[in-house]
Amino acid sequence: MKLVIDEPAPGARVESRMHMAKVQGTAVAGGDGPQGFDIMVVIDVSKSTETASGADVDGDGEVGEDPSLGLFALGEFPEDVKSTDPEDTILHAEAKAALTLLEGLDPRRVRVGLVSFSGDSDPETGLRRGPESGDATLQVPLTDDYEQVRGAIGRVLATGPAGATNFAAAIRLATRELAGMSGSQSRPNDGFKKVILFLTDGFPSFPAGNAGVQDPEDLEAAVRAARVAQAAGIRINSFALGTNALTRPKAATEIARVTLGTFTPVVEPAAIVAALQSTSFANVEDVGIVNVTTNEYAPDVQLHPDGSFVAFVPVQEGRNRVIVSAVSSDGAETTRELVFEFAVKDSGDLARQRELERLRRMNDELARYKLAKEITRERERRARMDKLLSIERGDQ
Repeated sequence: MKLVIDEPAPGARVESRMHMAKVQGTAVAGGDGPQGFDIMVVIDVSKSTETASGADVDGDGEVGEDPSLGLFALGEFPEDVKSTDPEDTILHAEAKAALTLLEGLDPRRVRVGLVSFSGDSDPETGLRRGPESGDATLQVPLTDDYEQVRGAIGRVLATGPAGATNFAAAIRLATRELAGMSGSQSRPNDGFKKVILFLTDGFPSFPAGNAGVQDPEDLEAAVRAARVAQAAGIRINSFALGTNALTRPKAATEIARVTLGTFTPVVEPAAIVAALQSTSFANVEDVGIVNVTTNEYAPDVQLHPDGSFVAFVPVQEGRNRVIVSAVSSDGAETTRELVFEFAVKDSGDLARQRELERLRRMNDELARYKLAKEITRERERRARMDKLLSIERGDQ
């Protein structure tokens, strides 16, 4: 386990109006130093993602609802409207999750690309209308210029949801870019770990049969594409949005399993923002920071998926001795000691105060998401135990 502290430097003098010092760095599970990552974010833009996410995604104070499920007057909204606030849809939640993810990544170590996917179908027959290659679109190749990715996300939102759902086409296109295969627009980098973050609210309905039906061939195509990704050293972390996530949809779970990735059910679609932020492709489980001098812990350590972290630790004037501890997913732990001087700064420090407030808001969202996951796991655990007891008692 490697732990690198970027700020503050050893022996540095830190000044702030607040009695808090910013500590940031990178933790890496294994290796001799910070590792690089190629991340392809794959977003489902099928017709179903126009549905309300159940939260105020755009932060305008209004929570979009599906008019067909709410108490609305007949004809108040057109029949094709699935969210009373058009910027609170599942697609907007996916986009916000991707944008939030970018905020925590280090472009010096992480390249990001974007693929959108659906399935071009005839609305009357439900059958395929064009070649399968059109079911997935490379919005932006792998890049360390995150502004390009942000621009591509904006274009996806402007285009909006449409069509069916073709997992296989999306996985193949993302694999082509990550592996640098023939026709790829991304510059290959064999030294980087390669991960697909696959966001979907449904099941594969293409390339076979009718757009409204999940045929066995659709699942088989998705799994075959995932096996190619696995052979290329690519891991798929899948995120299933919506109430169907609790059924552990086979396609979403299988594409993760065969690539040794992770499957994350996200029952409330709006929670995808916290779910994506809490994932780890650096295999770092936790980072803790304590000021030994004051015997106080950093209350808001923000650990990003690439292993980078930032926090504000309480300090006192003069000398401060701080211990940073990181734990990997396999339980390995390492620590670093940091000694620096702190002095109160007379002038304002609004930028740091805003950053601290942002970290606290994000950690509050992550805490709520993790609590909801624990509650869900406990319910599933009790259901399994009740079933076992029923079997033991011979209940019919």
